Amino acid sequence: MPGGEVKVDFGLSGTPIDSHVTAIQHESLLEYSWSAGSDPERPIRWELSPTERGTLLKLTLTLPDDDRVAVSCAGWDAHLEMLTAALEGINIHFPADRFRQAREGFSQLTR
Repeated sequence: MPGGEVKVDFGLSGTPIDSHVTAIQHESLLEYSWSAGSDPERPIRWELSPTERGTLLKLTLTLPDDDRVAVSCAGWDAHLEMLTAALEGINIHFPADRFRQAREGFSQLTR
C-alpha cells in the first residue's frame, strides 16, 4: 500500500536504505525512492507485464542531476546482473569489474 515501508538492502555492496512505497499494484508495479537520509529523491519504478515468453521487467530510475548519476547507473547495472543470475539459480557476488566498466561508460555519457 502507498506509504508502506521499504528497506533496500544491497548486502555487502551498499548501505541499507529505509524508504516508503509511492505506488503499488499487485503483481505488476512497485515504486519507491532509494534515497538515503537527506539525499535528493531517487524514485525507482519496477513494472512487470506478461509476454509470450515469460515476464517483461521494466525498471525506471529517476536521478537528480548530480555527480552520482554514473555511479548510480553502474550500481543498478551490476545489481541487475546479480538479479539475472539469481533468476537462473546462480548466486554471484557483486560484479565489481562490471561495475567499474559501466561506471566509466556512464561517466562518458553524462559529460
